[in-house]
Amino acid sequence: MTSVVPPADGAARFIADLADEGHEPTRCGDVVRYHIIPASGRYAGVRIETGVGVGELQGWPTVPPHWIHLPNEVGFAHTNVDVQDCLPGWQRHSRDTGPWHMDRKPILVWIAHVRGVLGQAI
Repeated sequence: MTSVVPPADGAARFIADLADEGHEPTRCGDVVRYHIIPASGRYAGVRIETGVGVGELQGWPTVPPHWIHLPNEVGFAHTNVDVQDCLPGWQRHSRDTGPWHMDRKPILVWIAHVRGVLGQAI
């Protein structure tokens, strides 16, 4: 089922797209939180809550977010991290999506990206 959302509201569109794919999004202040289950790495098969700052979703779906919000206990060997726009106990990691193509549903590309990033967690 596709939700009816004004196309100019990137955050609402992102939330609707995540919901359509079963990722249970919620808006917590200025962050959209949702769940991902990585296929590989330390968290393979584990349901992980992650998020994206609402400010990064203005261009969704044509422009993807750059930062991935994760609980403090999720770390990486190499990362650019800060706590800007993060809720307590969370930090955001800089992760480039690479070329952003619209030949698939953008939310599926985003979900695959986040799952891949979480596969690198230590």
